[in-house]
Amino acid sequence: MRRSHPRWPLLVALVACALFQNFWMWSDDRLIAGLPANLAYHLGLCVAASGALAAVIRWGWPRDFGE
Repeated sequence: MRRSHPRWPLLVALVACALFQNFWMWSDDRLIAGLPANLAYHLGLCVAASGALAAVIRWGWPRDFGE
């Protein structure tokens, strides 16, 4: 039996969830581009998550969905 969709979008979601738990930066008081390091990290992570979601929609969405 052939799978109707790839499994890599699930892996992308799990990696994103793991990266959002950034316990290693809780006590970091540095400023990066004028922003606290933790905020700058999450800003970059949100941009990366947006790109990952666009990739999932473009290449991971089932072709026969909605038919």
